[in-house]
Amino acid sequence: MQPGSQQWGQPVQPVYGQPPQPQIIGQPAVLTGQPTMGHTPIQVTNVMMNQSNGAATASMIMGIISFLMFLSGFILWGAQCCSMPLAIIGVALGHVGYGNSKTTGVGGGEAMIGLILNWLQVGLLLIGLILILIFGVALIGM
Repeated sequence: MQPGSQQWGQPVQPVYGQPPQPQIIGQPAVLTGQPTMGHTPIQVTNVMMNQSNGAATASMIMGIISFLMFLSGFILWGAQCCSMPLAIIGVALGHVGYGNSKTTGVGGGEAMIGLILNWLQVGLLLIGLILILIFGVALIGM
């Protein structure tokens, strides 16, 4: 008698079906038959992740914070100088986020709001510097 065969020459069939085949890592498991002894069934769960655009979100948040700091700077004098670096970083992140939104389709509105708020902030800074220069030169010339 040969191993793996019964007395009449018939091959021995496993009681619980075929053992699971080796799988490549990263591929979903495919279950066939019943579980073999010592093995538990594998349950595969697919999770869908929502896409996000971090640069666009960060630009919008920096725009809101820097604009509020600029407005509160009329009451708290130190807040205006702290809001300018946030606005400049927000402009850079807004452009990156807007470019990402064109390829992924996610975060275009957030990037646009961030760009508007941050460029408005930078524009107000430039207007303020020009006015200081004009009035400063006029006061020196008196």
